[in-house]
Amino acid sequence: MSNNYANNVKSSIAVNPTFKAICEFNIQQFPVDGYSRYYSQLRNGTAILQTAEQLNTYLASYADMHQHKLNLAFASLFAKVDFNNKSAEIIDWGCGQAFASCVIIDFIKNNNINLDLSKFTLIEPSSMALQRGLEHIDAIYQRKPKPKTYSINEKADTSLSIKGYQSSSKIKIHLFSNVLDIHSLDLNQVFKNVTSNFDGLNYFVCVSPINRLRLQTFYKMFGQSDLLSSNGSSIVTEVFRPSAMRKITKSISRVEYIFKTNL
Repeated sequence: MSNNYANNVKSSIAVNPTFKAICEFNIQQFPVDGYSRYYSQLRNGTAILQTAEQLNTYLASYADMHQHKLNLAFASLFAKVDFNNKSAEIIDWGCGQAFASCVIIDFIKNNNINLDLSKFTLIEPSSMALQRGLEHIDAIYQRKPKPKTYSINEKADTSLSIKGYQSSSKIKIHLFSNVLDIHSLDLNQVFKNVTSNFDGLNYFVCVSPINRLRLQTFYKMFGQSDLLSSNGSSIVTEVFRPSAMRKITKSISRVEYIFKTNL
């Protein structure tokens, strides 16, 4: 992978500035021997990524299924809530390369939703993935002026003090994509981080491949909250399979919990 990743991405997607185009760019860059060399380093998607090769492998391997699951979750959210002519801040927990932030950008564009995403707060322990996430948002989000972006190079369950970054008057949309199902994640600390740092109206989009119980546990911690969607199902979608160097159609599982609360 080139050291000039951001410029290469912008150049390759100039005609079609979407996260889907970024994913296709990374698939095209995936080396023929990438599966044997790097795939095991991802530890089934739970490793803290340290190299450009690992970032490329993760994005090429998992982006298709993540996008599909997130699009279904955002369809659930926007079917229940009218965000037109409003402004919101995005908080992307354990964001990796900002998959969830980028998919919501694409979703509101593709569905002609007039929601201004004025600020992104990305929380991620991998500094390289965090930088890629900022580059991905910059490449696809055509808002002028560009949104404010904050990067927090920490785990989602590290004690965080980031209240000063937030605006109490703005709607907050928290994205938890393939994070809450990780058993080593301390849900109690994540809950404390949310409630101690974010005021006002908060929406939560929680998506995972498995472990409905952990998502349900997190939702119930908020007490007086409104459940907008709870769904667990298998879906069929096309995904890139790195071992075969081609796309295949396969069934994948997904769980979502979407709710809102006032803090």
